[in-house]
Amino acid sequence: MTNDEGLVVEDLRVSFGGGTVPVIRDLSLQIPAGEALGLVGESGSGKSLTARAILGLLPRGAQATGRIVLDGKSLLDLSPAARDRMRGSRIGMIFQDPMSSLNPVLRVGDAIAQVIRSHEDVDRKTAKSRTIELLQRVGLNDARRRFYAYPHQFSGGMRQRIMIAMALAANPRLLLADEPTTALDVVVQAGILRLIDGLRRSRKMSLLFVSHDLAVVSRMCDRIAVMYAGSIVEEGPTVQVLHRPRMPYTIGLLNSIPGPQSSNRLAAISGFPPQPGTLPRGCTFAPRCPMAIEACAQSAVAMVEVGSDHRARCLRTADTGKISRGETSAEPNTSVSAVSHA
Repeated sequence: MTNDEGLVVEDLRVSFGGGTVPVIRDLSLQIPAGEALGLVGESGSGKSLTARAILGLLPRGAQATGRIVLDGKSLLDLSPAARDRMRGSRIGMIFQDPMSSLNPVLRVGDAIAQVIRSHEDVDRKTAKSRTIELLQRVGLNDARRRFYAYPHQFSGGMRQRIMIAMALAANPRLLLADEPTTALDVVVQAGILRLIDGLRRSRKMSLLFVSHDLAVVSRMCDRIAVMYAGSIVEEGPTVQVLHRPRMPYTIGLLNSIPGPQSSNRLAAISGFPPQPGTLPRGCTFAPRCPMAIEACAQSAVAMVEVGSDHRARCLRTADTGKISRGETSAEPNTSVSAVSHA
């Protein structure tokens, strides 16, 4: 992949406390134009913060370093005004909670039209016409009448479709979707996922799909990146990551969700992720890992190639490649837990 196609993130680091408390560490990923990458992991792993770093909407006090390049343009080198112009025109965002993201006193049509006019030199009539077309494209019936409605007059699924229309209003090259279907029932969720996937393919956008739900990601994404404690610990084609995981954390995530024909007992991952600023000296997952050995606690573990375009951050990938889902114990290695924080 060349730097002028899609998204490239290299060595991204997001920290607080004047740079003393890293939350995202040495994160690298690529999403070619027209492809979808699923970013998965437990709550607090850094998924949403990664998306906000790309978007340029980090919380107050956060600092980002590294490289974020979209279609050959380095986003971190842009001025705040230029970054604002990129947001919306080149990068669209679908947030988790559409009700809190939509202005309750602004008609939905006006909100979308404002996005169009803020990035393009068009008159009100043209912006309105394009807004109505967008509302139709995302599946809202009677879009001309809906243009004048307020957010509270729509269901949760309809509000999410409005958010999608707003994210696409300025024809972005990259779409960030942060848990876009969490609060929706399964029928509405399926419709929203089909909509996002169809629009991504037809517009040849890059898609970063943030979720804790591996089942949803498996249907939506070409590739999967698994995050733990602010770093990517496994990344590769969806089929390989889901059917031949090589990082014990990924195996634990898979063991914790039901399969349609699985008789395996579901198992939670024991323990808790480390807090920022208190990371273990070696592998960050070692205190919870049922396969950890003494060497895992000694020094940082690098990503290694484990297959065709498939990488994992683990010293025991030769052993994880021999086991299948459900064969590892959920209990952490307590001997490693004791020494890994030394």
